[in-house]
Amino acid sequence: MYQKNAQIAHIYGVKPKAARYRAEMTPEERDSFANLLLLCLAHHEEVDGDELRYSPQVLKKWKVAHEGENNAVLNRLIVPSGDVLMNFLAEIATPPLDRLEEITKRLEETGTASAETVRELKQIIAAMSDSGVDTHTARALAYSAEIFSSSDLRQSAQGLAHAADVLPGILRDMQQTVNRLSQFH
Repeated sequence: MYQKNAQIAHIYGVKPKAARYRAEMTPEERDSFANLLLLCLAHHEEVDGDELRYSPQVLKKWKVAHEGENNAVLNRLIVPSGDVLMNFLAEIATPPLDRLEEITKRLEETGTASAETVRELKQIIAAMSDSGVDTHTARALAYSAEIFSSSDLRQSAQGLAHAADVLPGILRDMQQTVNRLSQFH
């Protein structure tokens, strides 16, 4: 099963010595979706380690920016537990390579790219950049996303073809690294 590279972080900490803890908050408020962010491990540790730089206001701005127009609806969600939330997100998430394939098929069928397609490509690129994809490939994907908004479909197809050529090798390399690292546990 596909697994997102994310951890649940709290804008206001859960325990008294946690980052940005507020004693006046109820347990329900602390565990509400409105108080949760999804961050990668490295950023989660960085955010919790520097409360001055990553204030609740900064984290709330991030949350609104990433959730966009869905923020108001998502903030009303009741989260039974972090594990349940992460399992649900993994179930509904489509792996980036599958999403790229879907976009490629849509482009082949229609010959045009919508603003939504460009936005989705940029999200995929950001996710892949955060997961360790090499800089050259991330730049090539970003360039492809930018030119999708223009009328030059041939350049877009060439950019996607390059990504399709290099991503399987990158994924193999990443899997080998994971396998080597798992030997140390």
